[in-house]
Amino acid sequence: MTKFLIRILTAFFPAVVSAQAASLTFSAEDIRGPFSNIKGIRITLAGAPPASSLRMKLSEVAIQGKTWHNLHFSCDRFRTSREEINCDSGALRLSESAPLPVSFRLSVPGRTPDVKILDVRIRNSAGKTGGGWKLSLRTGRAGWEGTLAAANGEVAQFVQLLPVSENAVLPSSTKGKINGKAKLRADLEGLADIDAHLAVEGVAFSDVSGLHAGENISVILDAKARRTPGQIPSQNPRLWEWQADAQWPQGEVFWQPLYFAAQGHRFSGRGELDDGILRLSAGKLSLAEIGEIDLSGSMGWGTSRLHDFALDAPDLEMAGLYSQIVKPFLVNTSFSALKTVGQAGVKWRFRNGVSEMLDVDLRDVSLEDEGGRFALRDINTRIPLRADAPTQAAITIGGGHVSRLPVGPVHIPLEITGLNEPGFRIPRMEAPLLDGKLTLENFSAIRQAQGSLPGWRWQFSGDLSSISMEQLTRALGIQPMRGTLSGKIPGVTFDGSAVEVQGALLLNVFDGTVLVWNLKALEPFGSAPSLMADVDMRNLDLDLLTGAFSFGNMEGRIDVAVRDLELFDWKPVKFDARLMSSPGDYSRRISQRAVQSISSLGGLGAAAAIQRSFLHVFDEFGYSQIAWSCTLRNGVCNMGGIESEPLPHGYLIVKGGGIPAITVIGYNRRVDWRELVSRLQRITDANAKPVLQQDKQ
Repeated sequence: MTKFLIRILTAFFPAVVSAQAASLTFSAEDIRGPFSNIKGIRITLAGAPPASSLRMKLSEVAIQGKTWHNLHFSCDRFRTSREEINCDSGALRLSESAPLPVSFRLSVPGRTPDVKILDVRIRNSAGKTGGGWKLSLRTGRAGWEGTLAAANGEVAQFVQLLPVSENAVLPSSTKGKINGKAKLRADLEGLADIDAHLAVEGVAFSDVSGLHAGENISVILDAKARRTPGQIPSQNPRLWEWQADAQWPQGEVFWQPLYFAAQGHRFSGRGELDDGILRLSAGKLSLAEIGEIDLSGSMGWGTSRLHDFALDAPDLEMAGLYSQIVKPFLVNTSFSALKTVGQAGVKWRFRNGVSEMLDVDLRDVSLEDEGGRFALRDINTRIPLRADAPTQAAITIGGGHVSRLPVGPVHIPLEITGLNEPGFRIPRMEAPLLDGKLTLENFSAIRQAQGSLPGWRWQFSGDLSSISMEQLTRALGIQPMRGTLSGKIPGVTFDGSAVEVQGALLLNVFDGTVLVWNLKALEPFGSAPSLMADVDMRNLDLDLLTGAFSFGNMEGRIDVAVRDLELFDWKPVKFDARLMSSPGDYSRRISQRAVQSISSLGGLGAAAAIQRSFLHVFDEFGYSQIAWSCTLRNGVCNMGGIESEPLPHGYLIVKGGGIPAITVIGYNRRVDWRELVSRLQRITDANAKPVLQQDKQ
């Protein structure tokens, strides 16, 4: 555009100097060049030399796919002579932006008519002292050369001169400054060399959506570009070689969902610009606390569409990689707060709009949840992903824990379906768990890109071999229990939002069986998970069950049925539960301490019937039947007892039988759920004393 101005003013020069008319106007509908197109040109000169006023308007200026609209320039003190055109105080404005204070001087030395010298200066805004932008251009028969210098140039002024784009992310700061110099040289074929050294300080930027923003940014840039010698622009209009080095010593950037703070990050690269394609032949991105990344690729100069790309980062620090790059993508998941150590390697190839390969290499990596939910150490793997072929990999985990349960060592074989339609399968894996093991079979996962719930889908089945309850409860840090735990895991599926068990989950515990069916968990990995299930427990050994707690000893067998169980954030909000004696012939005895514990469920009004005189004699009593029910709604438990034994007041929990026999009656039918849980935690409290009487035989 500057060269265009020189040509127009130079052509206009003789008429300007000799003009005597009050007004002179030059206009053109369209001027086209190999790299630019200017429409709606109108230049008006008013007044007689040497003091005149100049008005210039360009409706549209298009250069290399970038467009500017409604460019206006005015100069009220436009002076001319045979060797110089001068504007001491002009104004340049784009569309409705604020005018920029501009001055320029175009000189044509009398002894060298082929040489023209143009000096253009943009001063800082009103009220800002010193500094600004200066362009010096010298043209001759062999071409031209120029220098663009900035001395505390305002970033806001620079932004005003940028072409407006609908989706542009532009600097928004009025405080940022630019210092530095760019040298340009052109021959008869056009621009040939660019050499720039710039320092940007205190810049901010943002977009309308708020998804991209930066604050107090400083960048140091060294860049060079050279048109390849011997190339003819008309035949190959854009064949350039370039190299650049950028350092980022200060500032913060948020680019949804990533956040970076300057820690000495640096980029260096070289490449070509050819026929509208920007190529990066060799680039290196150095990220502080992460490592170095080698880059190469190409993209459309005007469209910003990525054509191909290659990334190779063999030695990255997991701690920095997770905290700065990976963590923002894991918000609201179980992996959003981890401590990580170890090394990682990543290699990626992108060609013709698709990913061709991705290799992930983990070496001695450890992951620890900051909430203490899990920790895995000594993770090693190399996972190769290919677009056109299935691959195989394996993950080894040296050890760790899930909750308080120890895990490992574990070997996980992977069969990977592909890269662009990601999925994988684990035919079978075994994980040691205390003195038993957890077996996983036919695990398969696929990533669904389309549909109402895009994301991962997976399914598996498996079983749990016998695990000592003593070891399990010790590891979990809860009341010790006896016996073993084992179970069969039927088909389990995850559809993107819910985990559902196909069939019944079978567990063997307390010498009985537990069946969990209609099991479904909604948003299990979210911030507010919910769970629904029905549970049937059959023939549980009361001695093993009650002996695990400070409840008192009981002998016998019980069945438990829980219907319409609903948990929200893993806390019960609804269920219909009933506990009753199992059918069959077995010993049925209950200790005094267990009587007190059961009585406490009914509140301080609970009663047990037996002769008071025998209380200090017998440690245990006989019973014939036990039953207790709770219907939980709106935080209140509605309790009941043995349905076949209705009472005028209260409900029967324990029906006596044998010698001596005992009966336990509960009187409080409605109890706040939190209070009931609190009672169960205080069942050994001395205040929960039952009333006892002897059954008549």
